[in-house]
Amino acid sequence: MSNVIVKGAWRLVDNDNQPVNVGDEYLGGSRQPLSPFMRFIIRGGQPPHKPSSTGRVYGEWENGISGEYFPTVFNLKWVEPEVGEDLIGEEAYL
Repeated sequence: MSNVIVKGAWRLVDNDNQPVNVGDEYLGGSRQPLSPFMRFIIRGGQPPHKPSSTGRVYGEWENGISGEYFPTVFNLKWVEPEVGEDLIGEEAYL
């Protein structure tokens, strides 16, 4: 079973348009002065609900604190397949 994050026709991708998987880790800023960057483990997300929305991603920081953020915090984005684009694997059946 695939761990790619897909909701309906939407899928979560990184800056290189590669699919984001549950458990992928990204660096994010921290307000703690001794630790400027911490790992954030992606657990899922919600695609945009209207054209002006970017959607959300959720998961947990390496220190165990969970949260929900704009995908742009981690250089991620929700995309819809273009007409005629072939989906692969389980994406083709969602």
